[in-house]
Amino acid sequence: MKKAFTMMELIFVIVILGILAGVAIPRYFAVGQDSHQAVLISFVRTLNRTTGESLWSLSMNENKNGSIVNLVPNENAKFLSKYIQIPKEINSNDINLSKCGDGEYKTVMTANVKIAGADYNITCKDGTAVAAPYFRLIRIKDNKILVRRD
Repeated sequence: MKKAFTMMELIFVIVILGILAGVAIPRYFAVGQDSHQAVLISFVRTLNRTTGESLWSLSMNENKNGSIVNLVPNENAKFLSKYIQIPKEINSNDINLSKCGDGEYKTVMTANVKIAGADYNITCKDGTAVAAPYFRLIRIKDNKILVRRD
């Protein structure tokens, strides 16, 4: 009766474990980045569906013709956090809604690369008398727009 593994059996097991590790480890790290990207996508969609609409409404009530640029005081993150929870993936100190573009998209927020795992920008086109402001999420490495106007 055999009480030990042969050298061929051990090599075979090691090769299979190596193949499994080679496939599983990169996927494990990609799952973390995918989850941070999902948080950013959700954040920008919420900006568009509720927060942007609320700010636009406030602007209309203050006779600012739908523009949110002049609504925001100097402390952008503190002001914005009254309307929405800012995720840890966003650099709170870099939020500047006053840069929201007039007729074109301008960067108003950036992602914290150390947390998000990649560079992302959130851009904004300012509101008008007939349209609310709109936010987009752009992944910088391939310049892909992840959240766009439907």
